[in-house]
Amino acid sequence: MCTALRYLAAPPISEDDLDTLLATKLSARTLRANPGVAEGLVNIIRETIDPRRFPWIRDGGTPTGEQLYAAKLASAVAATIQRVQTKRRGDEKKALENALESELIGLEFKRVASPPHAIQNAEDLPAPKSFMANVTLGADNGDCVIGLFDRRRLALECKSSNSTINSRKRLNKEVVKDAENWRRQFGNQVVAGAVLRGVYEPRYVMEAQGTPLLIFWSHRLSDITDFIVETQH
Repeated sequence: MCTALRYLAAPPISEDDLDTLLATKLSARTLRANPGVAEGLVNIIRETIDPRRFPWIRDGGTPTGEQLYAAKLASAVAATIQRVQTKRRGDEKKALENALESELIGLEFKRVASPPHAIQNAEDLPAPKSFMANVTLGADNGDCVIGLFDRRRLALECKSSNSTINSRKRLNKEVVKDAENWRRQFGNQVVAGAVLRGVYEPRYVMEAQGTPLLIFWSHRLSDITDFIVETQH
């Protein structure tokens, strides 16, 4: 919603941040029903609009044709870059999930259907030598939950990052939070882990391991196989 408006700002405003500033979920219906929200949106854009792309707004003048063209082009490029980066992360994450599933099938583990509801009890988790994909485990989503030989479960999240700053959000805020929640609800019955691909700040990885959290890398998925096999002993 309002992608073009969000990219008028410098830096661009995310959907979540815009909803927070407006204290409501922004939608066409909300704007039609509540003039106050529309006024608030206009005020936010007025305060955050990029003065370099839109200098005539600051000066109260009229843009030249060249200025208008440059502003449109710069805004379109910024929005497109973000869209491509988001799609790239999604494609990489899906490829990582598929590679993980292939590794498990090679280990002769069987994929079983994930329940349509959130799993609240360990009894509903996959049995040894089986796994579920895209599971709601407690209140948080897990990309893959594996039944280990010792009857514990390995809950994994697959994350792709293209920068050290992004890696902190993907790992230390998203995965660590989920791991802490799983440990709180399921205790030692669930072992939390992450399968990582891309660029990660070593310091953040070390911090995440203190959760505790197992870290695996996309170029060494055989480490997951080795860990699973070790649970037979």
